[in-house]
Formats: sequence, structure tokens, C-alpha cells
Amino acid sequence: MMELLITVFSATFFVTIIRTTTPLLLATLGGLIADLGGALNVALEGMMLIGCLTAVIVSVYAPWYVAVAAGLGAGALLGLIMAFFAFRLKADIILVGFAINILAAGGTVFALAIATGGDKGTSINLQSKAVPAVDLSFLSAIPGIGPVLKSFLSGHSVLSWLAAFLVFAVWYFLYRTPWGLWLRGVGEYPAAPEAAGIPVNKIRTLSLVVSGALAGLGGAQLAMFNYVGFTRDMTAGRGFIALGAVLLGARHPVGALLAALLFGAFEALAVVMPGLFNDIPAELIRMIPFVVTIAALVLFSIRAQRALALRGVK
Repeated sequence: MMELLITVFSATFFVTIIRTTTPLLLATLGGLIADLGGALNVALEGMMLIGCLTAVIVSVYAPWYVAVAAGLGAGALLGLIMAFFAFRLKADIILVGFAINILAAGGTVFALAIATGGDKGTSINLQSKAVPAVDLSFLSAIPGIGPVLKSFLSGHSVLSWLAAFLVFAVWYFLYRTPWGLWLRGVGEYPAAPEAAGIPVNKIRTLSLVVSGALAGLGGAQLAMFNYVGFTRDMTAGRGFIALGAVLLGARHPVGALLAALLFGAFEALAVVMPGLFNDIPAELIRMIPFVVTIAALVLFSIRAQRALALRGVK
């Protein structure tokens, strides 16, 4: 137990939390934007997975930033496709989302086999690139706290810093701009914005495109920093965890950040615990993030029911 406490309060564990949180946070912000626009994006898992593979394949032939942009673009394209079926063809948006998830699960294996010449499990035969880490070694020159700051802040992915900035950017957009007000209005009561001449379906389409782009960006982080390369079904339910984080975060950017950090911390714990407790099955430890997700959703449901009861709604 002492070894676990020492590990949890170390700089290395903090870095691991940031590493595991970043793809979750990006997907959570994407899910938040779509949800506030009234277009629940259950396809975050598939968008992340296709973003992973796209980024890896493109990174073989192009610089890392082009590969990241390709992963982002792949997610945005899936968001546009989802919006086309949901809003133009009037298909059920939940079914469309699940269809994209199924397409991603099988399609990435097929595309991987083509790209690698037959390998359907990993991209080990592809010389893919990685997203660079931000080196803040100069912080060690600060008297006293310099080495501590360096150990906690240096070495994080470029996309981790971008994700932190996006939390503020999304908050500012939602609560300090008229477009954010339109988005929230469309999600809360679409008849009112429509009566005011605001194109409801256009805003929802854009929300899904942005949602997909952020999910694809999270996939690029996962495949080009957390793990350099693609592995079959490597997202491992992170898209669904991101949906839970949206609800647990009370549909707010700061809440989304805190919820993603919570899930990221438990995922990081699942990473370090097998090395500390050899007598506990690894499969049981890997269940921790998903058990926490279920518990969080139950707590959210109880909290929502209590809030409705206080308002006198049955």
C-alpha cells in the first residue's frame, strides 16, 4: 500500500494522468459541443478510432502535424456524414452513431490490412511518427521550485497543452459569444431559435463536425503520443467514457475537464497497479475506469432526479 501511495503522489504519475486524460478530454469537449447543440454524438468511439488510424497512416508519409490534421479532418468528415444522415435523411441519430462505431471497428481493420500488406492487428510494420513533447527544461533554472516544476510540467504532448487551451476556448465560445448562445438555444428549445431565423439544422451540423474533429484529434493523441502506432480497437471504450464525462461534468467545459481528469486518473491507476500488485489479475485492474464510469452515471442520474424533485417535477 505504501508503494501505491508513493507512486500516486509522484511526478511520474501526474505525467501519466495528463497523458491518459488528453484523448479523453478532447473527446469529452467534442461530446459536450454536440450535446449542447441537441445532437447527441454516440459515435465518439468510432470517430476516435478512425482518427487514430488516419493519423498513423498519414504520419508515415508526412510530418506529424499533417498527420494530426488528417486525424482531425477524418473525425470532422464523419461528423458531417452523421449530420447528413440524421438531419437531411431524417435517420435516427443514435442509430447513425452506432452504425459509425460498427463501421469504424471493422473498417479500420480492413484499412490496416491494406496499409500494412495483410497485418490486421497492429501497424508495427509502418514507420509512423510521434507528436513531440514540449520541453520545459529551462524551468529547472528557477531557484527552489524549478526542478519540481520541470518534473511536473515538462514532457507533455503538444496536444495536451492544446487541450488545456481548448477548455478555455470552448467556455468562452459557449458563454461569451452570440454563436455559443445560439448553440445552447438550439439544444435547449429549438423552436425559439428557429422562429428567430436561426438555422437550427445548420448549427447542429456544425456542432457534429466540430465534435468529430475533436474526437479525431483525441485519436491522433492516442495513436501518436500515448502509443506510437495503431492497434486494433485501441480506443478501448474511451469514446463511451467521454459521453459519461459529459454528463458527470454537468454539461460544462470546466466540469468536462474535471470529469476527464477523474477518469484519466483511474486509467493511469490501472496502468501502474499491475506492476505493484502482482497477485491481482490484470483484467480486474483494467476494469477500474469502466466501473468508475458506471458509478459516475448512476450518481449523475440520482443527482438529476433529486434536482427535478426539488423543482416539483415528477
